[in-house]
Amino acid sequence: MTKLFMRPDMRCSLGMLVTLGAFSSASRAASDEPLILEQVVVSASQTEQRVLDTAASIDVVSSQQIHDGQAEENLSEPLERAPGIFALNRQNYAQDLLISSRGFGANSAFGARGIRIFVDGIPGTAADGQGQISHIDLASADHMEVLRGPFSVLYGNSAGGVVSVFTENGKPGIEATPYFSGGSYGQLKYGIKAAGEQGKINYVFDTGSLHTDGYREHSTADRKNDNAKLRFMLGADTSVNVVANSVHLSALDPLGLTREQLQSDPQAAGSGTATYDTRKRVDQTQGGIFVNQRFGSSDSATFSLYDGERQTKQYLASAVNGVVNLHREYYGISGKWLHKGEVSAMPVKLVAGVDSNGNQDRRLTFANSAGQALVAATDQDYAMAARNLDVFFQWELRPSERLAVITGVRRSGTTLTATSNNALPALGSHTYRAVTGMASAQYYVQPNTNVYLSYGIGFDTPTLNQILYSPSYVNFGGKNTGNIGLLAGRTEQVEIGLKSELSRTAHARVALFHSETSDDVVIAASNGGKTAYMNAPRTRREGLELSAQWQLPYQLQANVAYSYLEAKVRRAYMENVTDTANVTTATIVNSGNRIPGVPNHGFFGEMIWRRIDRSLEFAVEGRAAGSMAANDLNRAAASGYGIVNLRAIARQGLGNWSITEFARVDNVLDRSYVASVIVNQAASQFYEGAPGRNWLAGVKAAYRF
Repeated sequence: MTKLFMRPDMRCSLGMLVTLGAFSSASRAASDEPLILEQVVVSASQTEQRVLDTAASIDVVSSQQIHDGQAEENLSEPLERAPGIFALNRQNYAQDLLISSRGFGANSAFGARGIRIFVDGIPGTAADGQGQISHIDLASADHMEVLRGPFSVLYGNSAGGVVSVFTENGKPGIEATPYFSGGSYGQLKYGIKAAGEQGKINYVFDTGSLHTDGYREHSTADRKNDNAKLRFMLGADTSVNVVANSVHLSALDPLGLTREQLQSDPQAAGSGTATYDTRKRVDQTQGGIFVNQRFGSSDSATFSLYDGERQTKQYLASAVNGVVNLHREYYGISGKWLHKGEVSAMPVKLVAGVDSNGNQDRRLTFANSAGQALVAATDQDYAMAARNLDVFFQWELRPSERLAVITGVRRSGTTLTATSNNALPALGSHTYRAVTGMASAQYYVQPNTNVYLSYGIGFDTPTLNQILYSPSYVNFGGKNTGNIGLLAGRTEQVEIGLKSELSRTAHARVALFHSETSDDVVIAASNGGKTAYMNAPRTRREGLELSAQWQLPYQLQANVAYSYLEAKVRRAYMENVTDTANVTTATIVNSGNRIPGVPNHGFFGEMIWRRIDRSLEFAVEGRAAGSMAANDLNRAAASGYGIVNLRAIARQGLGNWSITEFARVDNVLDRSYVASVIVNQAASQFYEGAPGRNWLAGVKAAYRF
């Protein structure tokens, strides 16, 4: 840790924080519209508390930040405001965003791995740690909580970070809101949202569709999202939430580009798209019920139950097993008890609970012949399952008004199983067990400023996808014996942070973190659309996060989020690499190599001007990312970049109508850059380019009955 604290770029960042604080305090008297500082979160400690009172790195992305002048299209939009989180937009709806939290999850071949995702309490992350995000409906989202660091381990397996999305509540009465937007590359988004509250019943329903021709060739996509939430009271102490959502997605897959292809035409489709007609279709429906019961003033309990179904059919750039048809049924049940009381006149909170989740998969594969699924001798027919049972306990004690101590422990058990329904061999079964925990201390040096120290131990099992192929099969073919012997990674984390409400109109947060992972699950081999995994002996992730918001004179407001991250291999290991001539070579991944798919810097900043009556608003956004490696060997990389975006919003009230128009121009300076990479792509098609200058405009019209 000594080396970390002495780095010049980190000292500069801390200096920025001090300067920012002084400047914002000086501008306090001239402020026109104070910031909302009393943000309440539940993700850090499983109980409601102010962000300032949490001994954790947690950020809230507000409803205003999600919606105002935004496309409401991808999770990458709001997440760019949270330091430590990189949500890289592939410009490819056949593949989810490449999401990592402090470097965890960057080697995911598809979906989100290493991060726990929740939507209204329903896990978007399955029992094996593999997550999906396509069902998240930003049009009806109220806010998001983004948690990083040691507190994340309280969520169990694969919790390098936690992203929780919450649907808005209806307002008293009835309101209907149709919306429409259109922009570059044939993008259209439209839908209608109905919300309201009648007596003890509160409801929200949104249905919307998105179409895009795509920035690149062979990247057309259509997505339809439905989201509903119903809340009602069964008595003074009993509330019930019922949530349901669905997504239907159809998207062409443009694949990645080699360096030469990227330089020649960044909008081109990659090699193999025409040959195999690469594409994906997803149909998912899920629902859940949550019951909250109070028992007097000191005790409460929450019970939840959810169930869902997902059908995915994907055409890969491979002849053998090139069509994957995966049907997943998933479910879960949990219960949590909260007690608030005193011990020797000291306030104490106790949380105890149990989580159980499971999924059952039927995985079928076929040969891909010019985009058609054909039966072949190599076809797979696997029955795969994952299930977990966790129990957890958390304890918070405040010995004084200035000091808080929090500890938590979780006992987890996760079982992965894969049997074969045809002549192919079964892959086996394995149970991973772990006891994880965290401890933190928080001290208020001033009523509005605190420092904290947190430590945690977490674990990360392989996913069902990661035990599917043995490295030898991926490289050389023959009989696939699977990879059930993969170990679970184990991570120790430590974090030091400071949070301050610098003035009535400004706040800032800074955190230094360090983590060491043994048996990290990394890519062992990649070839022909198939990827095998292995355990790396030791990896390290450390860095700095900074965020600040402050109100300036003349109706100006500024927001800044900055991340510095070093994610590296600490101990060398061997990896098999297959080249375009299908020749496999054993190669050493050296100590000191960067973990691919993780930028080393990230920045988001915006300056907003709005009229006092909010009828008009202008903003300039700045976004930048550092370079990132594209493969474990660090022989390919994407350069860093910086872009500027502009947006404008106008609002009017006409009788019962509230009308909002917006327009935005992204990448105003028309920079050419790579927004994401496909990690360890066997044919060196690593690169996924981003659009140049592009525009979007839209309107929302809310009518109150």
